[in-house]
Amino acid sequence: MPYFPLFINIEGRRCLVIGGGAVAARKAGALLEYGARVRIIAPDLSQETARLAQREGVEVVRRVYGGIEDLRGAALVISATHDVVVNTAVAHDSNELSIPVNVADVPALCTFYFPALVRRGELSVGFSTSGSCPRLAARFREWLDAQLPADSDAALAGLKSERERLMRAGASEDKIMRILDAEIDKLLVFSNGA
Repeated sequence: MPYFPLFINIEGRRCLVIGGGAVAARKAGALLEYGARVRIIAPDLSQETARLAQREGVEVVRRVYGGIEDLRGAALVISATHDVVVNTAVAHDSNELSIPVNVADVPALCTFYFPALVRRGELSVGFSTSGSCPRLAARFREWLDAQLPADSDAALAGLKSERERLMRAGASEDKIMRILDAEIDKLLVFSNGA
């Protein structure tokens, strides 16, 4: 069964990453890009994670996962260890507290999947295969990333401004959609080199 895609605001919220390897670093880095405060719990850190630990908004606790008390106050949890017992405990404890949890490479333990992300400022696109084949999601991400113009965020800002102007002017929803669709069509034609 596919998971429902949902975008949530994690800005300023604590997100917990259990594990100190490359996968943990990649996921923690993505959370930071969306403004999360990231706490990493791991006895050892890879070079990538150690570099990440120097960034603002990152707290590192150098020890093994200590149980359900480590999770309290977290908006979401990611477990990225190679230890099946730890990953299972993190998933169980997160479920006990009703905190969304992702266990890297173990779909059966996840209540959410970490999508392959493309971001241009306010524009975010996430791809998921519901855990079936994360590599396919990554390839879609690579393809879309190559298709989007570098100035997509500026185009989005212009569309937002136009939408707000039309709404203030009392334009109907139908008129707003027609005008925005015409602007978006120009953007898409231009970005595809036509």
